[in-house]
Amino acid sequence: MDKVKGFVFPNAAAGEDDGVAWWMKYAAKAAGILGGIMAMLFGVFVGLSPFPTCIIAGIWQICAGFIMIVVEAPFCCSFIDYVRQFSDLIETRPPWQKTVLYVVLSLPPLFLCIGLFSLIGSAMLIGTGILYGMQVVGKKASRTEMSNAARGDTEPDEKNIMDDGDWQTNP
Repeated sequence: MDKVKGFVFPNAAAGEDDGVAWWMKYAAKAAGILGGIMAMLFGVFVGLSPFPTCIIAGIWQICAGFIMIVVEAPFCCSFIDYVRQFSDLIETRPPWQKTVLYVVLSLPPLFLCIGLFSLIGSAMLIGTGILYGMQVVGKKASRTEMSNAARGDTEPDEKNIMDDGDWQTNP
């Protein structure tokens, strides 16, 4: 399993625990690879349109899919020299920056040429961004913590000065 982890996550430290479940990391990586391939495929279909803005949107979507493949699966593009350096740079970034990158990359095709193929291709990119965004949110609280919070059994974080009448004695 360590060989697979080292192959899929080349910059991951051996004992690093960032609070994200292992399956969530693999799901985001797989969605990124699949989303990049699908974005490039649908980008070709968008680019076959006779409208100039749709051609630009198709080219943008192909480039966005290629960037996603380079980031998520650098082993697919190992014949390009700078791919490993770029992938290592992006892999060291926090997940929220990948979320922003993927969502921003997916928006221009939607604005330039709204259609079924541009919508599906951009949805694949946005879906991967959402998976990375879920990693930013982190783990859910335990069942007891959630039930205590729902009942109101928790200690307040701040003391209300109005409750004690302290505000009248110390104006």
